[in-house]
Amino acid sequence: MSWIRDTSFLMECVKNGSIKIEINVSNYSMSFNLFNGKYNLSLFSSDNIRISYDGNRLIDMHNLRVLKDHDARVHISNMISNIKGNMSNEINNLAIMYNIPVKILNDNLEAIFNLNFSLLSCLDYGLDYFLIHLTNDFAKHSSQFDVVKKLKLILGNEKGCIKAILALSNTYESDSFLFSNDCISFQVDVNGFSKFLRDYRTLNAKYTEVIDYLKQRLSQ
Repeated sequence: MSWIRDTSFLMECVKNGSIKIEINVSNYSMSFNLFNGKYNLSLFSSDNIRISYDGNRLIDMHNLRVLKDHDARVHISNMISNIKGNMSNEINNLAIMYNIPVKILNDNLEAIFNLNFSLLSCLDYGLDYFLIHLTNDFAKHSSQFDVVKKLKLILGNEKGCIKAILALSNTYESDSFLFSNDCISFQVDVNGFSKFLRDYRTLNAKYTEVIDYLKQRLSQ
């Protein structure tokens, strides 16, 4: 496996009961999926960690062994404790560098690290859909390729959905603010985007950070 040493992440929460979180940092890759109360947590690393855990059974693909029940939980907990600091630090450093909101991601990562998570920790009251996705695109300048970071945010409820596509490391690209009534077909609509933000009310600090961030980007 070739390791891309630029941090990226994706977190998607859907009211139907599904959560998807993917994190790539310099030495580790983590994937978490929850659907209908069942989950799977996978961990990979550049130093030969290959683990898959579903709450009952742990498959160690590198050491070719299977653990169950208590032994599996103890093993994955120990593994996570060694990874937690590295992953959290890289995400927080990236948040400081690009001034992006990561409270909601950190809270859900903490829940995963503690093997104690639910949709309630992911979606705010009155919100049916949430996505935050930090990508690494590649742009060629002269004879070399540079990493171009973009942040995509989508929030949706019965009033519609907003989508922001924000250029973090390329000052030549403009931010895009889109709106959709059906949360399927989006179009550039700054007024619709702005109205959604004005109408959205929350006391949840994780989502207040996101809303304030989007308002700030919209006003630039």
